[in-house]
Amino acid sequence: MKFISIVLAASLMLSATACSVSKGETELTSGSSYNSEIKSEVERLREKYPEYFELSAFKGIEIYVWEMADGSYHCGLMSGTNRNKTDEEIWDLARKPLSIEEAKMILNELKIDKDYWIIIPVVQPISSYRYVIDDAYREKVRKLFG
Repeated sequence: MKFISIVLAASLMLSATACSVSKGETELTSGSSYNSEIKSEVERLREKYPEYFELSAFKGIEIYVWEMADGSYHCGLMSGTNRNKTDEEIWDLARKPLSIEEAKMILNELKIDKDYWIIIPVVQPISSYRYVIDDAYREKVRKLFG
């Protein structure tokens, strides 16, 4: 009986040690794994949307945001200018829409400060979802970009 107790105690100690080592290894690798995942996601975005990685933030970055369904947002990016963009330029953004998270990743990768983001809610003709762009809606969309 004493022998079984000793074996059981030793087994429990080894299990606890193995668990703490595994946990520590997981914490270390998950951090580097997370960074690798972000890097690979940025590379995927760079391949899919090369035009967004060539933007100039000299006059800000215009972020056009539209809603496809309740709570389903898409957006496109353009360099800021001293002119209003045409409807066609804005509508063309729907050909290669970004999610909000993808847009934030690109802006972060380009190191464009939030002070240079110009968030512009729009209605895209490709969407049958209807909403009114008023001050409350503008604020709602701004909050999506934190």
